[in-house]
Amino acid sequence: MKTKILILALAVAFLFSGCASIIHGPIQTVDFTSQPTGAKVTIDGKEYGMTPQSVDLRRMGRLKGESQEKNAYNVKIELEGYYPYELEIKREMDGWFMGNVLFGGLIGIIIDAANGSMYKLTPDQVSAAMGQTTTYIEKNKENMYLAVSLTPDPSWEKIGELTKK
Repeated sequence: MKTKILILALAVAFLFSGCASIIHGPIQTVDFTSQPTGAKVTIDGKEYGMTPQSVDLRRMGRLKGESQEKNAYNVKIELEGYYPYELEIKREMDGWFMGNVLFGGLIGIIIDAANGSMYKLTPDQVSAAMGQTTTYIEKNKENMYLAVSLTPDPSWEKIGELTKK
């Protein structure tokens, strides 16, 4: 008798949940690394710490309370003295969602669509190769100083030289 109840309970639980919800749920962990390490990770304007860092993101492609039309995360990885690294993490249809055709049925499709489990985020690992800048900018109320360091090309002709006072 207890075995039949257990089997029935498992069958009901299986039928009333979506395939993608069962396999991975509505949250996906995205890993961020950079070379060099210690770069600031910003997603949609919110700071998430320094690299290396793992961040749990909603598969819907937006944070709670954000617009329904938004379907991607804007990522910026920054480190002083290096060019910023920017990319978009997009949502795509997850293959597990199609399992609802065989197992989850209409209820599974509705559940996966409602909680965002029908999506996967791409890429799920971000590795930022930070290029070093050759520019230094200093600003104050009256002046702005810009210093640029260039690697000379052997074919260039030397026409002058800057000296310190």
